Amino acid sequence: MIAKNREIPRRILMNEALIERLTPIHYLLQVIKTDLAKRKAGYRGELQLDYHLQFISKDKNIMILHDLRLEIDGRYFQIDTLLLTSYLVIVLEVKHISGTYTLDSRFDQAIRKLADKEEAFSHPVTQVERQKKQLIRWFTKMKVPSIPIATLVVMTNRSTVLNTTSQNEKYHNVVRVENVEERILSLLTYYHKEHFPIKQVRKLSNLLVKKHAPLIAFPDEIYGISTGEIITGVQCPECRHLPMLRKYGHWHCLMCSGKSKDAHISALRDYSLLLSQQITNKQVRNFLHLESRKTALNILHSLNLHSTGGTNNKTYHFTLHTASQTAHQSNSSTARPSR
Repeated sequence: MIAKNREIPRRILMNEALIERLTPIHYLLQVIKTDLAKRKAGYRGELQLDYHLQFISKDKNIMILHDLRLEIDGRYFQIDTLLLTSYLVIVLEVKHISGTYTLDSRFDQAIRKLADKEEAFSHPVTQVERQKKQLIRWFTKMKVPSIPIATLVVMTNRSTVLNTTSQNEKYHNVVRVENVEERILSLLTYYHKEHFPIKQVRKLSNLLVKKHAPLIAFPDEIYGISTGEIITGVQCPECRHLPMLRKYGHWHCLMCSGKSKDAHISALRDYSLLLSQQITNKQVRNFLHLESRKTALNILHSLNLHSTGGTNNKTYHFTLHTASQTAHQSNSSTARPSR
């Protein structure tokens, strides 16, 4: 069963919002678009894996956790997908690579060739084995009983041509996504000794979810983009013009004459992605281009945000899921309309 769902990565949502709120001639715009395209491809690959895990996800004795980020000794490591059972733990590393992908054990690297261009990457098997070692250390720290841990590198792009430089045993755990279910079931058949009961598996699953530490970063940290470079205002849902004007309880677009009652929700989602996870009444007014303190207060109250501080210095806090809750809910596409 799914113990931790896969969500649209925050970095994708941040990049999408950033593209909409930079000038069309910004010097980093193409860099951000390129990064967004790569991350969307990776996310599509993860969704391909989820599709092929549908049958396994119905098994109540298998706990599936997606997108884990855990801390050990002050450092963090990430796992694309983790399967927990009474017999075995399986770490899945997802790779969505186009072109020809060659695994080279001699130099411990992977080489992608696409359109006559070669590019080197970290060896995926080395990468997933490192995650396994970190997970073992994390289990030890949390006093989790010893249990076998297997690793799989899942190639999700069916058009990818896989090559190796040798018939090294290191490649036995690289599998195409259409074969991943069969490989998992084979592993569960091989590891048939029970190490702890399902009740303890669920307890471990809950602990992992509790200890998950999502990375929250903003454009200034990643790209060096200052607050002043981000265009403020409410964006028109129809023509993407910025800003809309607030009038008689609605947002009005001066470009296409569009009208919206709740376009501010998307704008404040952008604020939480690009500027901060907390906001004050004054910051709402500045970002949404509002003059009325009361209107800003009504908007904040309508969002049911947790708040701290007194009446005159109250701060409202966005949850970690604010962005994903207001994002496009279809997993088939994460694209926002472009200007």
